[in-house]
Amino acid sequence: MENREDRYLIVLTLTALVFVLFISTLPVALAFSLHSNRLTINETQITTNNSDEAFPSIYRDRLVWQDLRNGINWDIYMYNLSTHEETRITNDSFDQRDPVIYGDRVVWEDIRNSYQNADIYMYNLSTSTETQITTNMSGQYAPDIYGGMIVWEDTRNGGGWDKEGNRAGNWDIYLYDLSTSRESQITTNESVQEYPAIYGNRIVWQDSRNGNLDIYLYDLSTSRETQITTDPAAQYSPAVYGDRIIWTDDRNGKSDIYMYNVSTSAESQITTSGSVEYGPVIHGDRIVWMDYREGWENLDIYLYDLSTSIETQITTNESNQWGELDIWGNRILWRDHRNGNNDIYMCAVSGKNMGSEIEPESGSEVEPELRAEVNREPEKEGNTSKSIPGFEIVYCLVGLLGVFLHRRR
Repeated sequence: MENREDRYLIVLTLTALVFVLFISTLPVALAFSLHSNRLTINETQITTNNSDEAFPSIYRDRLVWQDLRNGINWDIYMYNLSTHEETRITNDSFDQRDPVIYGDRVVWEDIRNSYQNADIYMYNLSTSTETQITTNMSGQYAPDIYGGMIVWEDTRNGGGWDKEGNRAGNWDIYLYDLSTSRESQITTNESVQEYPAIYGNRIVWQDSRNGNLDIYLYDLSTSRETQITTDPAAQYSPAVYGDRIIWTDDRNGKSDIYMYNVSTSAESQITTSGSVEYGPVIHGDRIVWMDYREGWENLDIYLYDLSTSIETQITTNESNQWGELDIWGNRILWRDHRNGNNDIYMCAVSGKNMGSEIEPESGSEVEPELRAEVNREPEKEGNTSKSIPGFEIVYCLVGLLGVFLHRRR
């Protein structure tokens, strides 16, 4: 009888032990799940003067933008995140606007020769030399650069403006190859082709040849032009990264973000909030855009991670974060109006659901510190084993069981 009672007490104690052990380990699993979906957003104000700054662009640790601090004309400035140094790139008394950076090269549109004869200029940061890229006596605007390739929109074949100030006539896309010093005409259709973007061998732009805006693609490796969108609504503001082309799309009665995968020929809708989304940019698996869901006086920046299908609100300040955006790795740039003037802000996003790797640019290696920053897990708060009281209960039960068995002997 006594042995049966002993066995009953032992089984009861062991059952309680297993139950408490299950309960004590449950918070570990829950904490990991919540932890893995948590993002850390570190926001930084890049410009602090009281003038306006706009059109930010980023490549690795270098940021560029156009700046109005020197009076009534725009200049190009750069900030180095590694050295914390700001550098003035241009000091001409006319406007230098729409800068883009890739590697050691900064390109922009320059109106020192008049606005109707705007040109594309480049500054080499490694040699401190400025170069005029275009010399045609017409207008060249809205440049983009990838590697040694520069693209822009060009009016030389009959492009101009109508009475309302909209582009009219024959605007074309041109390319300049820095390695060969050769200029090439990419589009020949006699309508408006504008706002080009380039990545690798692919150039995309918005095109009005069909009576509405569509997205087109030109592949430099095959010399082939492809119409990407065919919906009768407007598709515009394209960007490209690898096989992915993104744009703003009006087919649903308001602006959404859409994407096309060149390798799979698949189109997908990225945003479905019901509000207006506009002006997307892409790097790796990350797409960011301006979002109007909090109202027209409180525009925010949102992010969508293609690897996790998770959307994240990046900015929460109750002013406008808007205008031109850019992204490189886990760093996002935008124009911000919270201080009463337009400043350049940046955030670095980290967290488990942002852990997709960055595709190396143009065959180069991604910096180890950037890859580590992107893939780093959030810091743990103290030692996990010490923060779970269930383990202490388990230890106590084991001790009591030992004392009980010892006394029964």
